[in-house]
Amino acid sequence: MLTTEQREAIVTEARTWIGTRYRGWSAVKGAKGGVDCGMLLKQVYQNVGLLPAGNLGIDMRYSLQVAQHLDDTAYIDKIMEWFHEVPEHEVQPGDIVVYRLGKAFAHGGIVIAWPLMIHAIAHGGVRLTSGYTHPLLAGHVKKFFSWGKC
Repeated sequence: MLTTEQREAIVTEARTWIGTRYRGWSAVKGAKGGVDCGMLLKQVYQNVGLLPAGNLGIDMRYSLQVAQHLDDTAYIDKIMEWFHEVPEHEVQPGDIVVYRLGKAFAHGGIVIAWPLMIHAIAHGGVRLTSGYTHPLLAGHVKKFFSWGKC
């Protein structure tokens, strides 16, 4: 379970990524950097000390279009190694939301105050948006996760 202080640290760190452009397979913060949605989640949780440093066994040859074509579970499987699923009514700041876009759960963001979330999207970079009304996300199936195994 996350403490209030840990949740605040996650949200604060996630906010520092806003404005970073989208770049697949990267996790470099700032105007000259780039990050994709999965690397954003990994890097925020590493930067606040909840995940160990390193690549966490992530195959850096992953497809950025996996959700469109394959029923691939690699994205959500990696999240479930470190997080546990929670129902929507229990979501708190610092938790993660993961969307099924196409055939796979393969797009994630960090909850700020649900439905507000920070995520990295192609042609938009890292931004604060609504998980209900963003055009890419509205109406899609989603799952929520909190750090730590139950």
